[in-house]
Amino acid sequence: MTHVPVIVVTGPSGTGKTVTCWEIREILRERKVAHALIDMDNIRWCYVPGSQDRFNRSLGARNLAALWANFRQAGADRLVLSGIVEHAEDIGLIEEAVPGADITVYRLHVAGPTLEDRMRERERGRGLARNLSRAMELAETMARNRIGDHLIDADRGLDEIAEEIVDLSGWLS
Repeated sequence: MTHVPVIVVTGPSGTGKTVTCWEIREILRERKVAHALIDMDNIRWCYVPGSQDRFNRSLGARNLAALWANFRQAGADRLVLSGIVEHAEDIGLIEEAVPGADITVYRLHVAGPTLEDRMRERERGRGLARNLSRAMELAETMARNRIGDHLIDADRGLDEIAEEIVDLSGWLS
């Protein structure tokens, strides 16, 4: 089985997971490091009334497996993932989807008031209350479950956050 380094950037909604991964992508591209970037939110979004899989974790894992196989065949040998890691089982799903995955989880963190401000700036319309509530719930759950190999202060410049994660990953060494 081939070893696959995987950076997982997690944190509640509003901490900057997606834009951090985009910045990581740019750093890796500049250094000509072959990799793929997948945003788990984009490959899990499906609403089916009465579904037993509240956040489509199983669907996301199946889609991740299919996408990774295609990216791997195209030449990517590392993976950057943006997504919610709430429990240890979420890591297990990634390991099943990406054979040989060597996963390091970086949890982005901001203070509660900052998180609320960011959510109110970002969210519009009917989803605001639900998404704000979920962000606060995730912050508590991730802290309680001690999610992350590294806790990253996300209340600073995007370039600083991404560079810290890439430095900690050792991918450029």
